[in-house]
Amino acid sequence: MAKSNHPDLLKGSVTRNIIRLSLPMIVAMLFQTGFSVIDMIFVGRVSPEAIAAVSIVFPVVFFFVSFAMGIGTGLSSAVARAYGAADLEKAGRIAANGLALGIILSVLLALLGVAFSRPLFVLLGAGPEILDAVLAYCRIIFIGFIFIFIGVFCNSIIRGEGDTKTPMKFLLFQTLLNLILDPLFIFGLGPIPALEVKGAAVALLLSRLAMSLLAVGYFAAGKSMVKPTFRNFRFDFPLLKEILRIGIPSTVTFMSSSIGLMLFMKLASSYGPLAIAAFGIGTRIENIAILPALGMSGAILTIVGQNYGAGNLQRARKTIGKAMVLVVGFMLTVAAVALVFPTPIISIFTRDTGVITLGIHFLFWRAAFWALSGVRMIIGAGFNGLGSPKVGLLTLLLGLFAVGLPAAILLGPRLGLNSVWAGLSAANLSGAVAGYIVYRRWFPTRPQPIP
Repeated sequence: MAKSNHPDLLKGSVTRNIIRLSLPMIVAMLFQTGFSVIDMIFVGRVSPEAIAAVSIVFPVVFFFVSFAMGIGTGLSSAVARAYGAADLEKAGRIAANGLALGIILSVLLALLGVAFSRPLFVLLGAGPEILDAVLAYCRIIFIGFIFIFIGVFCNSIIRGEGDTKTPMKFLLFQTLLNLILDPLFIFGLGPIPALEVKGAAVALLLSRLAMSLLAVGYFAAGKSMVKPTFRNFRFDFPLLKEILRIGIPSTVTFMSSSIGLMLFMKLASSYGPLAIAAFGIGTRIENIAILPALGMSGAILTIVGQNYGAGNLQRARKTIGKAMVLVVGFMLTVAAVALVFPTPIISIFTRDTGVITLGIHFLFWRAAFWALSGVRMIIGAGFNGLGSPKVGLLTLLLGLFAVGLPAAILLGPRLGLNSVWAGLSAANLSGAVAGYIVYRRWFPTRPQPIP
């Protein structure tokens, strides 16, 4: 069944398989994260208020996109297990049901986003100086949700069959196109007017549309091993249940992360627009820093899922252990770079000295804890591949809401804005410790029914 883009994950070196699958996913995540980073760099040339506008939108959009990421995780897990069991016909039916569900969800969420954007952002602390820019930016993003969902779900299917290179190529195309379109629509050129913050949203919409067409064309040309079947299509509710059994807890996990970011953003907003801007830049840097963990967690889900489908739980457990060692090494290296060169890194996004100073404080409090965030993600991805998504959800909830937010609130009077960064780090520490305990004590060593 293996092809050049579809390595055999059931045999050979575990470490080699992790690296082989992870590297394209890390690069793909880099391109995906490149969207928000590129936006922030170009918008940062407009004004600190423009940075604040994009920053306050990010957690809300991530909340809605959590549905795509979570259901996509369930879709990828279900495809991987069917593929590992050599049942390509079932994998194709799973893929078709997942894509159809994604289109319906994207339309519903777009309508909700447009309808409730103003009261939501006012609640989150968007003052009159940035509210118009916030609304102009977010409503265009909401309209383009269908292209986000199609792209995420197509890539989830392809990754489920073990091909991580093709999604990387799609995201490379999307990011390069966005890099070209961003300055055109933000600053204007010839007949194209300068749209500033709104222009960044237009560039995102068009680049995501182009990538979705590319992904759909890939399936239409029959290049995938798993072939979604839409002839005489009807929803298959047992298959939807299989997708959603992983997808819903994964969605709640991503949503909880987004809600946590919104609440931390709310705490930061009480210190003014510069604090919001620093939070936005800091989280963009962090999104890049955790790419090794994000890419590796996607690879771990596929490897564990296929090995579970083949009944090889010992190999799945070993995969998670090796991945934790690799991710800690990668992310400590990234943290060291951030701590040695904080000013040049933050200056990529803004020239405002006040924002740069606050951003340096962010990195001081956060960088050393990125590796712990990676450990929690690897363990959660391993259990997702197994078909047990509750571990990732519960460790995230524990870290963010039982430890992180209370710590930030209690430390506020003593640390000021730094209490927000300290709370986020406390969340990483507690979530990683809880996840590791669960992995050591409860990850199965022989096949058993999935609860």
